[in-house]
Amino acid sequence: MLIRVLVFAVLLLTGAWADEAPSTNAPSSPVPVDAKSAKKYMNKLNYRFDPCVFNTKDFPPGALEPDMVQSVLGPIQVATTFYDEKFEEVKEAAAPGRYGAVVRITLGDGTQENRFISLYRVPDGAPTRTLNVGPKMKIPVETGTEPEVAQRQQEEIAIALKGALGGDSGSAGFGLLLSLVKVMPGATPDQLFSMLMTCMARDDVWWFELRKRIGLSETYAYLPQLPDGYDADPAKRWPLILFLHGSGDRGTDIASITFHNGLPRIIADGRKLPAIVVSPRCPDEWWSAPVLSQLIDDVSAKYRVDPDRMIVTGLSMGGYGTWALAEAYPDRFSAIAPICGGGNPAGAAQLTTLPIWAFHGQLDTTVPVFLSQAMVAAIRQAGGDPHLTIYPDAKHDSWTQAYATDALYPWMLAQQRGKPEVKTPGLQEP
Repeated sequence: MLIRVLVFAVLLLTGAWADEAPSTNAPSSPVPVDAKSAKKYMNKLNYRFDPCVFNTKDFPPGALEPDMVQSVLGPIQVATTFYDEKFEEVKEAAAPGRYGAVVRITLGDGTQENRFISLYRVPDGAPTRTLNVGPKMKIPVETGTEPEVAQRQQEEIAIALKGALGGDSGSAGFGLLLSLVKVMPGATPDQLFSMLMTCMARDDVWWFELRKRIGLSETYAYLPQLPDGYDADPAKRWPLILFLHGSGDRGTDIASITFHNGLPRIIADGRKLPAIVVSPRCPDEWWSAPVLSQLIDDVSAKYRVDPDRMIVTGLSMGGYGTWALAEAYPDRFSAIAPICGGGNPAGAAQLTTLPIWAFHGQLDTTVPVFLSQAMVAAIRQAGGDPHLTIYPDAKHDSWTQAYATDALYPWMLAQQRGKPEVKTPGLQEP
């Protein structure tokens, strides 16, 4: 099972599953499509550098893929701007280190989208197409990654990681890994996986800052659901519950999020919560902790939010997002309730005082239960007291039972930021 855990997490987070050679049999003329369909096809259009890890001052060549999508969309213009780690625009990679490529893709009708790709230059002559991943590896102390996670099936984990990261420098995940830490002999595969999660978080912060500087800040559209009586007392502040959906609900049409699952659906079906519930919609990518934090700032400026009662919950990809947001801003929230997700055990020490109630299905093969168990175990080892409910007969859909748990909502709303956990009736004991 653990090998499937790491294959899932590494491939999903790095994008290494998309290493397919572009088609060479594309039609020569575009097929007419309407604006909505064009947007759908454009979302499937990738831009790829080969390799993402390189060893000269010249940036690697890039190309759109797949050709079949291009044939549908018609004429496409591409413009790429490179930035160094200090956010300065550059024409070449003057020194080894991390770089970022902002790729602007423009259709004939003026429709434009951007792709943001991490690159890394290694020293001159250094190999760019291999990564030594094995059971004897050591992460430098300067990375801040010192996870204390139980080590299981290390040789199999090493094989999984090597297959996911070590064989293709065209993978953006490969470049990301090297762009943020220097892998050295001695680290265990469990540590490497934890370090990769740390890399993703740091890369997220770097891109958030760059996009803000160049006027391409990312934002999420969101669905606000206000409690009954919100307008009755203009001075009253209300708890905020931030709900993060799973990968199946990604998109840009915020209205349709009501009709899927999780809190928006439950509230639409009649459940009353004395809180402001905000459900953002993530485009075709992964939840970003800095973008979510900015969204909370915006919501707090628009609505009467109690800053000491802000709760985060989410399912599947949203469960990952819940853990990541709490680890990035541990002092901001009063409680979290991640469902069938996973986090970075290296950040467990930051979560010891935060009230946590996690949920997972024992039979989940999409996001295996080990990921929640590993987080809870790491937090307990660091001195925390999180709660974990495991449904013995549930597969990936553990959210239906979790959000149907009446005891969850009084527990959420009873917590206050920075204060000891209030244990309410029905709480799953550790």
